[in-house]
Amino acid sequence: MIKVNKFNESMIRKMTVLADKYNAINLAQGFPEHTKKEIIDFALEAIHADNNQYTVTYGLKELREKLAAKIGKEKNIDINYNDVIITCGASEGIMDAILGNLPPQGKVIIFEPVYENYIPAVEIAGGEIVTVPIENGKFDMEYFSKISGKGDFIIINTPHNPTGKVFTEEELKFIAKSARELDCVVIADETYEYLTYEKEHISIASMDRMLEKTITVGSFSKTYSITGWRLGYAYGKGLLMQNIKSIHDYMTICAPTPFQYAALKLLDLPESYYQEFIDSYRERRNFMISKLEECGFTFVIPDGAYYIFARLPNRVEEDDVKFCFDLVENGGVALVPGSSFFYKKEKSRYVRFSFSKDMKSIIEAMRRLKEYLG
Repeated sequence: MIKVNKFNESMIRKMTVLADKYNAINLAQGFPEHTKKEIIDFALEAIHADNNQYTVTYGLKELREKLAAKIGKEKNIDINYNDVIITCGASEGIMDAILGNLPPQGKVIIFEPVYENYIPAVEIAGGEIVTVPIENGKFDMEYFSKISGKGDFIIINTPHNPTGKVFTEEELKFIAKSARELDCVVIADETYEYLTYEKEHISIASMDRMLEKTITVGSFSKTYSITGWRLGYAYGKGLLMQNIKSIHDYMTICAPTPFQYAALKLLDLPESYYQEFIDSYRERRNFMISKLEECGFTFVIPDGAYYIFARLPNRVEEDDVKFCFDLVENGGVALVPGSSFFYKKEKSRYVRFSFSKDMKSIIEAMRRLKEYLG
């Protein structure tokens, strides 16, 4: 049995606490500073219409129908509302998928660096973690094949947090082929699917005979800048989804009702909303890239999401943890130490920047960083 007290506080949350303490600009945690008034009004209308009690556990039928239709159209897959569940954020969807389906001592393959929430979820479920390194934006397919086994679970996060990697069609076809041959289950975390720049996002569930083997997790939070609403979803087929529904029922009862009603209107936003969303983040990304390069950081340019996973300049002598703790206190900028995105948590030379904040905050953060580095 896994003891909860074996887990430390999330480093991302720890850096947010320190950002508040030292009045630093928070480039650690990935959340925007503002939400569009139109979107806020959707929630207020739902609350004032007295949509404030429980919904059916799996989520509003109208929302699941609308979401299934959108997913089906965009990804050319055949799903209906019974294949969809509304969750309290993508984080709950991932936890439900793992707790509901991973067998005791089941092996889970994750790509590293890894979003830190996956690791405790697997360990709470009593699973075994095996990592596949992402280096220079790629992973070693031969190594992946070597460590893969029958019945394994594979977690894919694309676009990827923290590197911003968008998995290519070739890579996804390779993983899908392995999953089919070895009867593996894929958990696809597609939280940032609407935030890609130069490369196209592809869902592994849309590939040949993969819908039945894949649990796909998505998020309203990042796409509509409403991270505090805690609204996500998961979809898939058959027993995989039934097991998720059972866990969800006892975990949370249902996602917040007024926000589910608001989400009905979010799905009606025009295509121009999504293009404006991408263009806004592309501008912030490009600005931050130029300033970090000036400071001596090195990195692979992210193709998606709103993070840059950067190697510290050679002139910085401290490791990632010491650098981040000193920077937040004495430089006024909060980052995440790169070691928190590795299973073994060993000291590293990497840090994660988020460019989710408004341009004004990013400009000031880059000014402070340059001044701190001297």
